Amino acid sequence: MRIQRMLGTVCGIMMNTEHNATATNATADMDFSGSVTAAHEWFMNFIQTRQSVFIPCLVVIGLALIINIVVGWILRRYSSRMNQDGFQWTGIIASSLSAPVGWVIWVMAVTMIIRMLVAPDPKDPESALMAERISDVRLGVIIALLAWFLSRTIRRFERKFSTIARQSDRLDLTAVHAVSNFVVVFIWLLALLIAAQSYGMNMSAILTLGGASAFALSFAFQDVFKNIFGGIMILFSRPFRVGDGISLTDKSLSGEVERIGIYQTRMRGWDKIPIIIPNSLFLTNAIRNLSGATQRRIEFVIGLRYQDFHEVNAVVSDVESMLKTHDSIDDTGLLRVVFNNYGGSSLDIAIVCMSQPGASLGEAAALKQELMMKTGEIVSKHGADFAFPTQTIDLPGPVEVKSVS
Repeated sequence: MRIQRMLGTVCGIMMNTEHNATATNATADMDFSGSVTAAHEWFMNFIQTRQSVFIPCLVVIGLALIINIVVGWILRRYSSRMNQDGFQWTGIIASSLSAPVGWVIWVMAVTMIIRMLVAPDPKDPESALMAERISDVRLGVIIALLAWFLSRTIRRFERKFSTIARQSDRLDLTAVHAVSNFVVVFIWLLALLIAAQSYGMNMSAILTLGGASAFALSFAFQDVFKNIFGGIMILFSRPFRVGDGISLTDKSLSGEVERIGIYQTRMRGWDKIPIIIPNSLFLTNAIRNLSGATQRRIEFVIGLRYQDFHEVNAVVSDVESMLKTHDSIDDTGLLRVVFNNYGGSSLDIAIVCMSQPGASLGEAAALKQELMMKTGEIVSKHGADFAFPTQTIDLPGPVEVKSVS
């Protein structure tokens, strides 16, 4: 009997569960069908109340399509004509304007259609508010398209200037990229501020907060700002370029410049070891641009023996004549051969001259070797010789030698 009662209880629970599930499903079906019915009624009411604006909407779409095609064709034709006639900068502006103008035309057309559809009754406050919001959205999109046009033009100018920088020394490639990036960022920030102002945001509070934040960050990151300012000064003053050999006098750093960045500059030393230099060092250290030298200075010193004192004038005269008649030496520049020092064991003659303009470091090294060889031949021709370091010891009396038994 107990088992029969338990089976009856379980069956009752299952029947109640099935009944509840059936009721829930029926309720869900009724809710779904009700939602569909309400949506259908709203759509039919929407169509019936806006039948009068369908034709104007189609007219707006047709006009937008025609204007877009005509304006795009005119701008492309004008850009091609300017490029053929040599007015490449005007052609770049026209080609950059075609896509943004097309988008502006369609944004104006779409917003006009939406306003005609959502606000047929001016007495409806919700429709009027929605129409106002559509105008705000249209203004923001147009501001973004204007910023896109300006940044697109800047990028195309950057590519043009980069081509010029690679082909000549009139422009620095790194400076072109840096200026372009700065102008593009400035354009988008300005567009963001204009859009925020148009939407009624309090710009005074934003600018005040930004100024206070910048003042605090300037103390916290003063070394970073020094490096950035140093990078900007390098890009605009251009004391050196990528590929130049430079040296910092106070830091004893020298090598070839590989990359100029906003924060740091990478240089490869003459031993082929990379050197990363913070740009702030270029603000406080003297820079020697070795690649900017128009001529190469060649200097060396020879020392004759003291016993060749009477041959010094002849050696100096012949070496000077040899330098003046050499094809690779600039005889109108610095040229000096002088007996300038009584050394510890030699008579020192200093030889200084300048190479012809345009000589490289390797050519100057080979020229110095040639001049030193010819100078040695002149010294030998006069019967003189180069001195070797010697020492003379004077003894006050006779030297006693003691034998060890």
